[in-house]
Amino acid sequence: MAPSDEVGTADDAVDLAELAEELQDRAGDVAAAVHELAQLLVSEESVEATLQRVADLASRVIEDCDAAGVTLQTDNGYLTAAHTDGRTLVVDEGQYKRGHGPCLQAIADKAVNRFDVDEAEERWPEFVRDARAADVRSFLAAPLVVGGEAIGALNLYSGKPSGFTALDDALIALFTGQASVALANAKVYADATRLTEQLRTAIVSRAVIEQAKGILMHRDGVDADTAFDVLRQQSQHRNVKLRAVAEQLVASTVRR
Repeated sequence: MAPSDEVGTADDAVDLAELAEELQDRAGDVAAAVHELAQLLVSEESVEATLQRVADLASRVIEDCDAAGVTLQTDNGYLTAAHTDGRTLVVDEGQYKRGHGPCLQAIADKAVNRFDVDEAEERWPEFVRDARAADVRSFLAAPLVVGGEAIGALNLYSGKPSGFTALDDALIALFTGQASVALANAKVYADATRLTEQLRTAIVSRAVIEQAKGILMHRDGVDADTAFDVLRQQSQHRNVKLRAVAEQLVASTVRR
């Protein structure tokens, strides 16, 4: 019988054994991360405060992590929504300005990006220059995914070469999961607020249009449909919104 494609190699077994051993050695780190994140799940902090707490916890709990930051993608580009060390801002801003780098790559690929800075010399030379200036020797970025879309990344920085391991790939997933929940909740709230405002605007518009129709019906002795046609024709002729035409008519009538 031919060997199955699902059978792992000896190297896979060694990697899993090493990962299991590291997990056992750092069980305290994992427990601390889970405990701290559980507290965040029931907190009522703002999304900004939650992202800062996530960055703070990651920096404190993940071994050899000297700093952490959160990058968000907006309509106007990228921004750093939280950070634990101002030195990393230069590293992030350089990526935002150039439009490429390991953080942005993690967002684009929706995948964890872990490497030693010296290994990225050929691919991202400007990033490597900024990282070395900020005493960053290892980098780990994981995407923040909301509704299947990557809208940011959690970035970890270490002053040690090979500062992050495969276990840290799993640990950072705990933190990005919490950050993504906070962002998803904020998006739901923002969408609800936007919808409420749209409904409020529609109600106000309809009310003022009905007022203007009533004025025309009384003043010109026309029916409701004809009054609406008059308003619509003025809107098209003057190239302004129907609501604005109605507001002006109501305001002028009130003044008189």
